[in-house]
Amino acid sequence: MGKKFLASLSEWKKSLIGQLLVRFWVCHILFFTIIGSIQYNSLKDSLYLSVEQNLYSDYQSIKNNMMTWFLNSKVPPERLAELRPGNFVAFYSINNKLNFMIYSYGRPQEGIPECLHEPLSFDLYDKAISNEPFLMGNSKENRYMLLVKPVLSSNYIPYVSTTPEDPLSKFMQKNITVYFPIIGYAVIGEPLYHADSILEGNFYSYVFNALIILLISTVLTALALQKPLEPLLAISSTARKIAGGRYDLRLPAIKTSSEIMQLREALNHMLCQMENALNTERQAKDRMARFIADASHELRTPLTSIRGFLEILLRNKNLDQNTLDSAHQTMLVETERLIRLAEGLLALNRISQEEPGQEEPAFQTTLQDVLPEVVPLFATLLENRSLLLNGQNLKDINEAELPLSTDGCDQALPLKADELKQILYNLINNAIQHTEKDGLIEIITSQDKANFSFTIKDNGKGIPAEDLPHVFDRFFRGDRSRSHAKSQSCGLGLAIVSELIRLRGGKITVQSLPGAGASFTVIFPVKTV
Repeated sequence: MGKKFLASLSEWKKSLIGQLLVRFWVCHILFFTIIGSIQYNSLKDSLYLSVEQNLYSDYQSIKNNMMTWFLNSKVPPERLAELRPGNFVAFYSINNKLNFMIYSYGRPQEGIPECLHEPLSFDLYDKAISNEPFLMGNSKENRYMLLVKPVLSSNYIPYVSTTPEDPLSKFMQKNITVYFPIIGYAVIGEPLYHADSILEGNFYSYVFNALIILLISTVLTALALQKPLEPLLAISSTARKIAGGRYDLRLPAIKTSSEIMQLREALNHMLCQMENALNTERQAKDRMARFIADASHELRTPLTSIRGFLEILLRNKNLDQNTLDSAHQTMLVETERLIRLAEGLLALNRISQEEPGQEEPAFQTTLQDVLPEVVPLFATLLENRSLLLNGQNLKDINEAELPLSTDGCDQALPLKADELKQILYNLINNAIQHTEKDGLIEIITSQDKANFSFTIKDNGKGIPAEDLPHVFDRFFRGDRSRSHAKSQSCGLGLAIVSELIRLRGGKITVQSLPGAGASFTVIFPVKTV
């Protein structure tokens, strides 16, 4: 039980409420200590000043009779009504011997106080010359304030000074025995029991009230802290859930202090970035896994074909020439397919090494620069298909005349010449593969104040709607993608086109309806000077 309590106390001390309350207690204890010390000393000075005034008042009431009492010309009374209740006057000879004592009325006589027992612990002459009250006694019941006054041989009329710094007044005070011989001393005393009791009672009352105030304020402060700290508790609870894998959680909006609201906004922003980073990493892993699987499949198909023909050649050494030529032709085609696949992977790897927007490209290329080199490559592939540039049939134009119409073809693009050639070649080749032999393929340019675009459009079978989001994926399956239907394509052409355009700050979109062909549009922002 004790260990559990200590553990709970230690945990509470580490909590925010515990730390705030501990600091609250320290501040209040310091405050009450300072205020209590000031109040105690002020009350003590006030009570002791009142006692001093009582002693001086008692002296004034007996000073005219002190000499006659001391010289026994007049019998001194045992009690004197002029003295304050509880006070006394002790008369000593000049050799510090007690002669007699006079007590006041109102308090039983308790004998000679311990502080006046012979031998005295103080010098009567020095105390009389100083003319200042002083304290004697150690215990509460035997603490006294004493005032020593000299008993003179005749009545003494004090010299009254006109100024505080009158030299004669100081001389008279220091050399009083020259004119009026001292025949004894009167020690006027008042017990401090009453004053000390008041001080003690006030001290205990103050401590008790301070503890009550501290307790009440602690309870109220703890209750007041609960509401402002609720958002922090919610943050802690949400953080634990997030640590358990709930990365979709967000801190709810709660009306609270501005600092906690700023903290909530910062944490929610951090959580969004963390979730995005994790999703990006997860997607990258998925893409990598899919890429490895697709690349393995694409590599395995031609390798399997080549291996099969090699095994046939090894088993049958007496094959006719036609069979040998067919086998060699098939292996050559599959080898070229492997080469294209390797070149596509190398191109994608090269593109992925660059980051988009790192620096403004220094190269500028136009369609007019590359079309004369790209169009002749499709001379045999087009067959009966038509290839138009802004309405002009490029098949009817000689290579030296290309391009005949330069409308929209002279806009500089942030691409290298080889990159623009590869983009045009892949898009036109893709359109040829999916267009009937008498089909139509168009290159259409367009420009406005913000963007320049060119579109490769065909009138083929089109792309199913469910395949449109995946046409730019690497190794997208040929049975559903336009990139594999009737060709030896490795499935990387459109992926390379998309990566190149993204790298250079552009974008590519695709639109298609089944049976109505497809349109691939490449868009680049126009640089304003």
